[in-house]
Amino acid sequence: TCFTYPECFLSSNSGGLQAYTIHSLHYIYTALSRDLGLPGIHKFTAMGLLDNRMIDYFDSKTKQKVPKQTWMRQQLDPEYWVNGTQSRLSKQQWFEVNINILKDRMRQNDTGKIHET
Repeated sequence: TCFTYPECFLSSNSGGLQAYTIHSLHYIYTALSRDLGLPGIHKFTAMGLLDNRMIDYFDSKTKQKVPKQTWMRQQLDPEYWVNGTQSRLSKQQWFEVNINILKDRMRQNDTGKIHET
């Protein structure tokens, strides 16, 4: 399952007469019901994209939100990444709980077989 939360915002390029540039900000969350044991494929992955460029990344293996652009590493306080990690851990937990609820409602187990009633 992939969820994208798009946002649009404006940034000013100059003082005085304002010129604006439109940017796009997307967050992509991917959650699996179980670990597939494949390299690079994690049970939970989250990333931020600014103008279609990855700016941050988190996965269930490393459990840390990390910058993917040099300017983010340089401009943002280390506390930003600590708080971002906590936020992503909360989102991971939310997805795990809701995937289990969905599996129960659809009467599925981790083998992908449907339980007969």
